[in-house]
Amino acid sequence: MHLNGVKEQQLLQRLIDNSAAKEYIDIELYRLKRYGCPVTVGVFKCHDPLFENKFSAHSRKSDRLLSLVDNHYFSLFYHTDIGGAIKAAENLFVYLEPEAKDDKVALTQLREDDELEGVLKRAVSLFVLAKSVDETIVDDSLLM
Repeated sequence: MHLNGVKEQQLLQRLIDNSAAKEYIDIELYRLKRYGCPVTVGVFKCHDPLFENKFSAHSRKSDRLLSLVDNHYFSLFYHTDIGGAIKAAENLFVYLEPEAKDDKVALTQLREDDELEGVLKRAVSLFVLAKSVDETIVDDSLLM
């Protein structure tokens, strides 16, 4: 399946809506507002056929990865600010197959004033925007 532009954004939004991602983000927004625990969420596109295994092997046990569709994934980096999540993604990409030039990850850190739907929309929008830049890993600064 080839995803692009508005259709990709709508499809990814539906896939995330139908996954456990909403529940996880909702819990983490509560924790952030109550305890101040940072969390960064990400949307990955990775063609490495062993991506899920490599994520498990090279990420912390507390980090979570949800498969969405055809090489697209949603992740949560618990107790991790945006800088830490960027570093975690960079470390992960060291172990991935280098052939796929369109592998991307878009990362956004939860904010205390965030609402669930806003986080999801920001993550998906950032991912779609990430496809138009050369960097493999992008963060919220792309939206500013």
